[in-house]
Amino acid sequence: MTTRASLWKQSSLALLTSLLFAGSFVAGRYTIGEMGPLLITLLRYIIAGIFLQMLVWYRGDIGARIRTASLADKVCLFLLGTFGVVGYHFFFFFSLRYTAVANSAIINAFNPVVTGFLAAVILKEKLAVRNYVGGAIAIFGVLVLLTSGNLLSLFQLQFNSGDLLMLCAVLCWAGYSILLRHLGKRYSGLALSYYGALFGVVQLLFLVVPELLRTGFPSLSPASILGVFYMGIGASGIGYLLFTLSTQRIGPTKSTSIVYSGVPVWVALLAWLFFQEPVTPWMLVSMALILLGLRTVLKPSH
Repeated sequence: MTTRASLWKQSSLALLTSLLFAGSFVAGRYTIGEMGPLLITLLRYIIAGIFLQMLVWYRGDIGARIRTASLADKVCLFLLGTFGVVGYHFFFFFSLRYTAVANSAIINAFNPVVTGFLAAVILKEKLAVRNYVGGAIAIFGVLVLLTSGNLLSLFQLQFNSGDLLMLCAVLCWAGYSILLRHLGKRYSGLALSYYGALFGVVQLLFLVVPELLRTGFPSLSPASILGVFYMGIGASGIGYLLFTLSTQRIGPTKSTSIVYSGVPVWVALLAWLFFQEPVTPWMLVSMALILLGLRTVLKPSH
């Protein structure tokens, strides 16, 4: 029989992963005032790409199978960079200019629900009744956050633009997750992460370099430089590795549940510590509803 101590030990990697991912929201707030979202993402993924390249060298050649992949798979790998690197991070960093850090994290916790529904539509994955119930609860939680409890404002369409930008980021990440599920039967997680980052960096170079040639590279404060390195190594590098190890130990469902449940809690605490952002009652209600919905969606069948 599994003891509490054993459960805590099994869950520790996922909890640490959620803390590392949560740090990206704080680091992003420090950097977004000095750089555009695409430049931040480019610098972050250059650093993350170097880290992943070291893992690739350690694990051996993963490129042979990719080079002989079908044209359809190569297009999907390119789209991993489009959705998971360029699109998600553009909307994520842009949202931090207009909304509270904790708000972005709470909406980000909505990711597995959106991904599950898209997987049912696109990949024809079957969903149980509890999945729809959990999704409805999570959607209600997002609406509570977007309207600060005033659901009647839905009819007036008066939303925080930063919250809507974060919803766009969630849709991009859901598209990225669908592609990962589609390709995951044929390629390893490391290969998909590496090539997603690689194609993302290539696309970002075409988008960012012309602007830099026109305006020059911005002056960065020490806090911004540390923030970029943290996001590249801490979140995208070490965080990815810990999430992979956690998935191998306790499975993808439990790992995802713990990570996505933990991130908004960690971010609310970090935002309070670093930026003195208040934790409002409606934020707590929204967080509870989204986490309840997420737990319902990810609860395994018996």
